Amino acid sequence: MFDAGRIGRDTELLAIDALLDAGGGCRALFIEGEAGIGKSTVWGLGVAAAKQRGWRVLSTRGSETETGMSFAGLTDLFDLVLDEVGPDLPLSQRDALELALLRKSPRSTPLRQREVSAAGVALLRRLCADGPVLLALDDVQWVDHATIDAVAFALRRLMAAPVRVLATRRIDSAVAPAPSDDRSGLIRSALPGRVDVTSLSGLDATSIGRLLETRLGVRLTAGGLAQLVERTNGNPFWSLEIGTAVKRRGLPGGELPVPESLSTLVTSRLGELTTEVREALLVCSALSAPTVEVATTALAGMAPEPVQVLDAAMTAGVVQLADGHLLPAHPLLGSIALGTLPPGAKQRLYRRLSAIVTDPEEHARLLALATGDEPDAEVAAALDAGAAAAQSRGAINAAAELGRAAAARTPCTLAADRARRLIVAGQLTFVSGDVPVAHQSAEDALAESPSAAIRCEAGILLAMIECWAGGWSMPVARAEQALRDAGDDIGLQARAHVVVAQCGPSGPTVEFHAQRALALLADLGPDADPPTAAQAYLALQSARLDLGAGLDDELLRQAAAAEVRASRPPLVAHTKTARACALMYVDDLDGSRIALQEVIAAAGVEGIGAELPIHFLHVALTELWAGQYSAGIEAAEETIRLGAEIGMLMSPVYYVRGQLAAYTGDFDWVRRQLPSQLAAARVAGSGGRRGVGHCLAAIGVTELLAGDAVAAAESLREAYETLLGMGIREPSRRLRLESDYAQALIATGRFNEAAALAAELRAFGPRREAPTTRGIALRIEGMVEAGRGNLDRAASVLEEAVAVHNESPIPLERGRTLLALGQLLRRRRAKARAISTLEQALDCFADLGATPFIELARAELTTLGGAPKNATLTAAEQRAAVLAARGLSNREIATRLFVSGRTVESQLAAVYRKLGVRTRAELTRHLTQSKLHP
Repeated sequence: MFDAGRIGRDTELLAIDALLDAGGGCRALFIEGEAGIGKSTVWGLGVAAAKQRGWRVLSTRGSETETGMSFAGLTDLFDLVLDEVGPDLPLSQRDALELALLRKSPRSTPLRQREVSAAGVALLRRLCADGPVLLALDDVQWVDHATIDAVAFALRRLMAAPVRVLATRRIDSAVAPAPSDDRSGLIRSALPGRVDVTSLSGLDATSIGRLLETRLGVRLTAGGLAQLVERTNGNPFWSLEIGTAVKRRGLPGGELPVPESLSTLVTSRLGELTTEVREALLVCSALSAPTVEVATTALAGMAPEPVQVLDAAMTAGVVQLADGHLLPAHPLLGSIALGTLPPGAKQRLYRRLSAIVTDPEEHARLLALATGDEPDAEVAAALDAGAAAAQSRGAINAAAELGRAAAARTPCTLAADRARRLIVAGQLTFVSGDVPVAHQSAEDALAESPSAAIRCEAGILLAMIECWAGGWSMPVARAEQALRDAGDDIGLQARAHVVVAQCGPSGPTVEFHAQRALALLADLGPDADPPTAAQAYLALQSARLDLGAGLDDELLRQAAAAEVRASRPPLVAHTKTARACALMYVDDLDGSRIALQEVIAAAGVEGIGAELPIHFLHVALTELWAGQYSAGIEAAEETIRLGAEIGMLMSPVYYVRGQLAAYTGDFDWVRRQLPSQLAAARVAGSGGRRGVGHCLAAIGVTELLAGDAVAAAESLREAYETLLGMGIREPSRRLRLESDYAQALIATGRFNEAAALAAELRAFGPRREAPTTRGIALRIEGMVEAGRGNLDRAASVLEEAVAVHNESPIPLERGRTLLALGQLLRRRRAKARAISTLEQALDCFADLGATPFIELARAELTTLGGAPKNATLTAAEQRAAVLAARGLSNREIATRLFVSGRTVESQLAAVYRKLGVRTRAELTRHLTQSKLHP
């Protein structure tokens, strides 16, 4: 049987065939276009084609009324198949899906988005064992965020599985703009390089004529068709609506009844419906995909035979039944029907519907729509319950939205309720990633708190936001004020002590308050406030890390055990997060990288936007020490971008980015960015002391590598004394500035101070034997001995340092030690060994792209005659030549060096001219023969 939907869409159907026939794991196809252009029709043909080929099809249709309903789309996708394959899933994963799909009542511990997403992966993997699966998402811009997050999570983990995504996306609407948040972007990022897009355009006159004749039996003259296509831009929905009007009313005056806008056309269509049918359309548009039973209940007071009214609405083509749910036949019909309803009638509709729905979220949203924007205790309580329900299902974004609405609708006369709701809204909003709004909620709660206890809770939240997000100068003062507001309440005292510890600027202060919190909780009993206990253990671990005690697995175990006991686990700063961030400080860079990737994925899935900038900051620091400078710069820039996106002022990332800039020779970046960061840290007072130290460390290394050892020694001295004065003895927590500080001291002849620095490293605690720390200490000692003229002793110590650095995961430090040893061997006139050692150093620096160190090693080799006499390349040309000789393409070189492709071309052209070579093979031979091989 001929399907009119195929008319004029051969290209699009071929794209669907390609999606279903392609091998190679997950892929996606997006069908995009304006309202009424036929996206859903083509999508439906794709769904039918997949079913004919034996694919398992899981589908959902987004709608404006459902976009805020958490997991509404996931219910459509998984509800039916869960009955079939649910028994094959682990019990915990089946329970997670049943909770998210509202098959079970919420449990005492809120469900996390990650639990739902992981269960979704297990379900899809089980379905794939039986055959290929198509996820069909119509109007993806209106599918709820929680569902899209779960789908994206699954796609990232099923890259090799036979899963396809067919989605439609509405753009450039003539009736209303597309939603500002693009759900499709999450799916695209989950399948990089595996997403195709086909954009639907209008049909030509021949196709429109066939469509009218096939669907409506209407035939227009060639002139009439041309006029219709011109006025509708070939939009099939417009054309069919006009064709319907022609069929009913003919052509009065010989003219087509073509309104100026689609909105006018649809409104005219709706005006021709009976009152009962129009009411059925309104009910199905206002509710979130109601069942026939729910819609019948809603129409009971409006029509004597509700079922017959629904039948009439379906016959009229304005309502359709899909998978047991009633929906507008086209999204435009529903949105315009609601939009043209008078305000009073619309509120009465929402009030009536709110009384018949049982889901707390939907009830809250409908009740809010029914009552305007004025404060209302009943509405506020409903919104509060809706927020709790959304959070219990793991839908943080929806919970935050409802929580803010609950606080806004609470009358000022209910001051305690309003303040507590502001606190909850602030917590949820902060976790979802809107830091400025969360901060404002916390400030409002603090200002409006009617009691010291509520003021304490608001102060705790405000201090936590400011401490976590950075950019504020008062988190410690706020936390200390919250501690005073706690009064005699031991539980509040413990929570306030933990926040003081988290905001504390120094190791000893943090340790004191963390231990005090644990002591207070012990007085309350062994199971008192597990979330606070977990945070106290983590704060204590952080303090001991500062003090040089390393990673205490027992403290992490106790924190994790407390989290398990918590009915409401901490929203941010979990044990897994703390461990991932701490591993790099104890030289486990590979472990840190893996753990950070895991927590970044989890934070993205769970909607914890506030964590992402911190995680990427630690990625940048890990890659800095691992010598992956391009990856480090990329992570640092992502930190800055994410921070700006959610309102987090990520000052620490500038210090790490400054180190990366210094080591890659981008001194201008440091000079542009860091003075203002240093000034801001100084203004922050005691709360900014760590920032002052770290900022000066980055400035100091830049001054050192730029050749100003005197300025570097002064900057690094202040950095070192500031951080040591705070009780921070772990070198990694001082950005390992000792390496640069000692070099600056030795360069300025301050050997005693450098020797004292080495002695401090050798005696600072259990971590003194860590290869990186011990190797740096030995290098400093060797360089001091060399500076004092004890060359034999210096050589012995530096040889030992090289051996120790071979066990360190930080390659730059090994290269620096080799450079120091090579310089010493040159002084001792051991030319052959000096050249060999310096070449090893140069190889190390070239592998890293550490430009200033490359130039230092080349200068030493030139002095020894180990560099070609005609090596007149600039530093930038040398970097490009080395990478080209390694086999990198121009594009890859540009990416690694953060320059344009045209710059690389000009640099290599200069290299070829200066060295007298014509090919990359000749370039490689030349560099190898000149001992500057890549």
